Amino acid sequence: MSKKLAHILCSKLYILYPMTYNDIILYFGIVSRIGTSVASHLLLRAPKSQIILVGRDTNRGNNAVQEVRNEHPNIGSTKNVSFQKCDWRNDNELRELLADGSTSCLIHTAGPFLDEKPTPLKAAIELGCEAYVDVSDPLDYLEESQLMNDNAKDSNCSALLAAGAFPGMSNVLGIEAAAKCLEISDKDASIQDVRFNYFTAGLGGSGDVNLYITNLGFGEPMAQYENGSLRMFQALSGLLLGKVSFFLSDKEWSQKSSSKGFGNDEAKVRIGEQTVFAWPFPEAATVPNELGIRGESHAAMGTAPAIWNDMLGLLVDIVPRRLWKSKKFSQFLADFSQPLVKATDYLLKLTSPDNVGETHCMRVDVTSTDGNAVSIVQAHESFRRCVGQSTAEFALDLWKLHLQGYNLQNRGIAMMTHERG
Repeated sequence: MSKKLAHILCSKLYILYPMTYNDIILYFGIVSRIGTSVASHLLLRAPKSQIILVGRDTNRGNNAVQEVRNEHPNIGSTKNVSFQKCDWRNDNELRELLADGSTSCLIHTAGPFLDEKPTPLKAAIELGCEAYVDVSDPLDYLEESQLMNDNAKDSNCSALLAAGAFPGMSNVLGIEAAAKCLEISDKDASIQDVRFNYFTAGLGGSGDVNLYITNLGFGEPMAQYENGSLRMFQALSGLLLGKVSFFLSDKEWSQKSSSKGFGNDEAKVRIGEQTVFAWPFPEAATVPNELGIRGESHAAMGTAPAIWNDMLGLLVDIVPRRLWKSKKFSQFLADFSQPLVKATDYLLKLTSPDNVGETHCMRVDVTSTDGNAVSIVQAHESFRRCVGQSTAEFALDLWKLHLQGYNLQNRGIAMMTHERG
């Protein structure tokens, strides 16, 4: 059989119409600019809700509130967004915050999640939150969280894990690509391979946290599929894997696809081909497990300028894995790199056509056992806003389904605690 190609391309996330919810949203993880992007999108989409930003530092919390308000001066009142001081790692403080049962939705993005316990999820389940969303990524954390599935059902709490851009939206794209691939394949075909590749340039002020998380990941094994089975590769994280095209070539672009794409020329010019390195994203394990793939999976990312990838590859080669696992070492390296990161962000902003200074892209490739292939490329001019919008939309969708009485089914792309009726 000749190889069929079906490709879908989307280049931006759309701003959707506001919802009329008037419930209370508690949001952990406000100190980064990604955090304020989540809160800002929540205010845009649910302007009548009360959004409470939660953190340990009052000054940073108040600054975060002001940043969100400044982005939406004509939406709602100053009472719509406020700050509450609380250390979520302190179980007593956390439970006191949730004790009155008024919180409808809890969003947790206060990473990194490595070596942490899912304390906020446990508290949300036990203290009456109807919806919970986080951006967790370590497999151990996800597995421990899923052990609370029955408790969540009993308390009528719906939860989504790993619900950001990647993992999160990338998982959804993987599932959609697989569905399309099977649609154009023989009836007895199944999914062969799944590959996730990501690119970011400029972090919009969120570089400190993201560098720290990236460094910690270099000490972790890569979880990915080989010959249809999950394997852990101890020395693969950080390995340079070569270049990936973050656009669709003329040969790849297929008129057989029933879905029309857009923005391919922009993605080709703005992003083009980029070097990527292996990183332990959980979707290389969770999505293939959901799909029951027969072949291989991988997840990788790259950044700009290209010298960053080369520097990281060199450091991964010479620095022992045990040091990358050390939070002190990874934080030191992130702090040491901050001046160069800020200078890079500034230069990218000066040279970018829209003065944003950020770029984000995901490419998901899925193949079937009979040789068919589907590729999805998603690009956005702002990394932090893409993550913020993704997390906010996951939360709002979960919340909406809960309010409408839907039951949610367990899926590999997230933990959903009810069966859909």
